[in-house]
Amino acid sequence: MRNSLLTLILLIVFTSCKSDQTIGPPDLLYRQWRLLRTREVTKNEWREWGLNAIHTVEYRTDGTMIYRQDGVQMQAGCCKPTKFSRQNIVLNYSDWQLCYNAFCATVKRVTIGQLTDTQLELNDGYTISQYEMIN
Repeated sequence: MRNSLLTLILLIVFTSCKSDQTIGPPDLLYRQWRLLRTREVTKNEWREWGLNAIHTVEYRTDGTMIYRQDGVQMQAGCCKPTKFSRQNIVLNYSDWQLCYNAFCATVKRVTIGQLTDTQLELNDGYTISQYEMIN
């Protein structure tokens, strides 16, 4: 009886534990992404991006982020992060480019909603952003 009870308890513990969520192999993130569109989480209306210039962000394996405009590397814009770390489906941002004339309300973390060879979707709790792979 005692063995059966112990077996039952162990079975419950192991089956109730949820494994960490993962979206896409980690190496899919480490490329250059072009922002296509964004929308507020509570709305269905999308805002298109990149009509006048192509802005991209590159996530590198060393945890740095590189920004480009029309293929030319540039400094991170005002209030943009320059470093990140990944824990499963969460990207934690750090080291923002601060501006002397603005108060930055920075996004500290985003959740990966989709990650494929060609698409990346990020959700910061307020905005959903969709990207396409550049290289």
